[in-house]
Amino acid sequence: MPESQLLPSGPFTRQQADAITSRYQNVAIEDDQCSHFRLVVRDSDGLMVWRAWSVETDAGEGLNHYIRQYGILRAPSC
Repeated sequence: MPESQLLPSGPFTRQQADAITSRYQNVAIEDDQCSHFRLVVRDSDGLMVWRAWSVETDAGEGLNHYIRQYGILRAPSC
């Protein structure tokens, strides 16, 4: 999966998070505080495997690892 389709290694924006959640059916924005939020990755059974606040120093690095491992791509729309 090309790195351009993942998050930056540090903090990320809502626009970047929205791009990821539109690509993966098991990645979601939760605990939305408007200025910051958590992005959560779940496995195929719906169990949380990783989460990070958008403002964490290394948020994207951890999330990218789990998105690569557990990410379930959405079917392309016609």
